[in-house]
Amino acid sequence: MEGLFSFITKRSLSSFTDLFAVFGNLAKAFAAFDFKKVAALFTALGQLFGAAFFDTPVTPYKDEIDMSRFELVWADEFDRGFDTSIWQGHYVYGENDTQLRDTAWWNREQVSFTDDGCLSINVSYREDGPKGPGYYSYGMETNPNKNYSGDHTGYEQLYGYFEVRCILPKGAGLNPAFWLLTDGMWADDTDGGVTGAEIDVFETNTDYDASSKDFGSVYHTVHVDAYGDAHRKEIQGSFYANDPYNTFNTYGVEWNENEYIFYVNGVETARTSFGGVCKVPLYLILSVGVDEKAAGNEYLPASFIVDYVRCYQYK
Repeated sequence: MEGLFSFITKRSLSSFTDLFAVFGNLAKAFAAFDFKKVAALFTALGQLFGAAFFDTPVTPYKDEIDMSRFELVWADEFDRGFDTSIWQGHYVYGENDTQLRDTAWWNREQVSFTDDGCLSINVSYREDGPKGPGYYSYGMETNPNKNYSGDHTGYEQLYGYFEVRCILPKGAGLNPAFWLLTDGMWADDTDGGVTGAEIDVFETNTDYDASSKDFGSVYHTVHVDAYGDAHRKEIQGSFYANDPYNTFNTYGVEWNENEYIFYVNGVETARTSFGGVCKVPLYLILSVGVDEKAAGNEYLPASFIVDYVRCYQYK
């Protein structure tokens, strides 16, 4: 019985539920002569069976987000370099500070900007790094409650739509991510997610094998109840992007008082109210985690290239 219950995960159940919904949507698409939608739904049918039984990714097929409901309230297009009034190191406590995260040192020297106005978080093995030989990467946040640069005001927001447009770094051992967080997540009692949560808009499996089931996909996760023994999380499933290691894709989350709704390229992938929806503002984080699989990464140095981060509020 224990094995049965471990098999029937939330994702498996939601995949079965989505299967029945797809049949209903197929009938509507046929009636509307929307054969492009019909083709997408047939693809989704097969992938949902795989997700239900083998935990494989799904190509996003649900409704597109209606952006007419939102207005842009904040953005960084990264055409002005590293804006220290907004960004600072995540777990890195100053411009020249270096901290070990997992198997890599995080240091701002790993940040650069492209000629066409994109942020690049670079992962490399350095013999001459600030802490000596090793892997180096970086994470950056808009936390307004900490100030390591003198002019930092940061940015946080309650509810709305949050989106990043980016190209993912190639190779094993790398975990690029765009996530939302509040310092309340570290409280001993976070009351589920209501007063503190971590919302991983997207991250990736650190395996990098073109023949693996997760290649070319991202996943979404909600974390609540701090990072100790009470910690809980819910993974929303894995979803294919469009050649994400070579081309730009967008990853977003809509957050309101009732639920979180995740999107890949503007198409809904999953929704949840796990832990109780967060009721306090969250700040933004961009990072590339590195684990031991990086030792087999033939693509280093590799770059997480970010075109923009945009935050919208409901009209």
